[in-house]
Amino acid sequence: MAKDIVFKFIRMCTASAILASCSAAIEPPNGVVNWSLANTTGSRVTMSVYDKVCNRSYFRVVVPRGRETAISTCADADGEADVRYRRYSFKTTADNPWLDTKMNANQALMIR
Repeated sequence: MAKDIVFKFIRMCTASAILASCSAAIEPPNGVVNWSLANTTGSRVTMSVYDKVCNRSYFRVVVPRGRETAISTCADADGEADVRYRRYSFKTTADNPWLDTKMNANQALMIR
């Protein structure tokens, strides 16, 4: 019985170490670009942003009315952020397509 408990403990520690090593922060090869979403509408907007360089999704990015929300994404070889964005919804329609853009550091993407 004691051997089983020790074996389970060792197995749990090993699994935890493997999971911790997988979640370690790896610096992007071309660095990070800090840019922002600027809301120019009269109400709060929720956006979905997809980083095409590091293949990361940023769902439900809330941008308050008349404010900016900072975002950090991976840079491509030119030092720009290559992203796709749209208003947050559960489905893609003709009224809400994904839009592609490239952002420079300290640039704001105006939401209208």
